[in-house]
Amino acid sequence: MNKSDFTKAIQQVCSPLPGSTPQAVVYKLTVKKRFEGLSIIDFFNQAVPRSTKELWITKVESENLTVNGNAVTINYKVKAGDLTQHSSAPKTEPDINTNIQLIYEDDNIMVINKPSPLPMHASGRYARNTLLNILTLAFPKKDLKLLHRIDANTTGLVVLAKGKEVANNVRIQFEEKTIQKEYLALVEGIIMDDELNSDFAIGTEVLVGGARKVDDSGKNAKTNITVLERRTTKDQTLLSVIPLTGRTNQIRLHLAELGYPIVGDEGHKNPDYFKNNPFTYPSDSLFLHAHKLTFKHPKSNKEISFEAPIPIKFFP
Repeated sequence: MNKSDFTKAIQQVCSPLPGSTPQAVVYKLTVKKRFEGLSIIDFFNQAVPRSTKELWITKVESENLTVNGNAVTINYKVKAGDLTQHSSAPKTEPDINTNIQLIYEDDNIMVINKPSPLPMHASGRYARNTLLNILTLAFPKKDLKLLHRIDANTTGLVVLAKGKEVANNVRIQFEEKTIQKEYLALVEGIIMDDELNSDFAIGTEVLVGGARKVDDSGKNAKTNITVLERRTTKDQTLLSVIPLTGRTNQIRLHLAELGYPIVGDEGHKNPDYFKNNPFTYPSDSLFLHAHKLTFKHPKSNKEISFEAPIPIKFFP
């Protein structure tokens, strides 16, 4: 497929946006071990911090909140592994950027340049206005599989596989950390060292708004940072960032913890931001770009490399 046909197909399914009409969203949540023994109401009040007990009582009493497919009472004690499900009132989804660009495609993989804001898959407020759903609507005959994730507000390279066999091949490369990734980040402050390394561990707990935090008891995470340009008039530094591990929000957390938050990343600059705001910013405000990606082709086993054009916002 050429790039023009790709763009036309995307435009056709995004005019109007898939999530522009009201529709109920079904939410499924599995109970983790640390919540075992809580009442169903207390579980949801803790698992969804910006909610209220009254909301969950109403859902339980109206049988709009089930556990393992069955109605329960408000006194039900949750167990690890319980699968809960409830649905929202019909609603529209937030607007997104649909300027999805095709970088490369063959019989096995598709590489695209993802814009911002655009979530990768269904989560939180987004069920239909997502990259995967848009691609599925535009190309229903292609069995596309997401192989990795970047944040809704991060721009740049995303690789998708066609079919399970190809997906498993490339996923193993991600898991074994043989894939080379390079990001561009514009941060607040002037970094005087030419190179920095960060190895702050990152917690697995999902916080308010879907964020994570640096946590000594979390999973190991390593990031290499190289200064590309010091923009002293704006008190900003342009960086090349190479994550050696793939933890959720790793680059954003590591740079903020070092004292150099990414420009536009208010939630990691201000610890209270996500208490009152969703994790996805409504505009293309985050200066983080998945710029380069190198891996072995799942069929030829030859090394292939891709670059996503640097967004104009990065240029002074």
